Amino acid sequence: MSHATSVVDDARYSRYLEAIRRRVCTVCLDGNDDGTCGISPGRCALERLLPRLVDTIRDVRSSRDDAYAAAVEARVCSHCDDLDPLGRCALRHDGRCALAVYLPLVIEAVGEVDGA
Repeated sequence: MSHATSVVDDARYSRYLEAIRRRVCTVCLDGNDDGTCGISPGRCALERLLPRLVDTIRDVRSSRDDAYAAAVEARVCSHCDDLDPLGRCALRHDGRCALAVYLPLVIEAVGEVDGA
């Protein structure tokens, strides 16, 4: 995710985006050596789908990661541009989807912002 600009214009989500950047972007395999995002601007699913992702995580409130994963797949992934016409995601299947790979860290970031 680029730190210079954000596709998220809603100030309600800026704290979540910053927490995700601290927890996820620092370990993301798509990051550049200088700490910048290696994904084209606006292409990172975490940033593109941030409001829906945050709202979904906040609604689940479970101690089980699989409950979050199921909710994210149903409520967030279903709106992703990376789905094929049959609703399948090759990125998730190949382990290259940031939503799937970094979900536990995203859950922690949301909890951090919410004071959990």
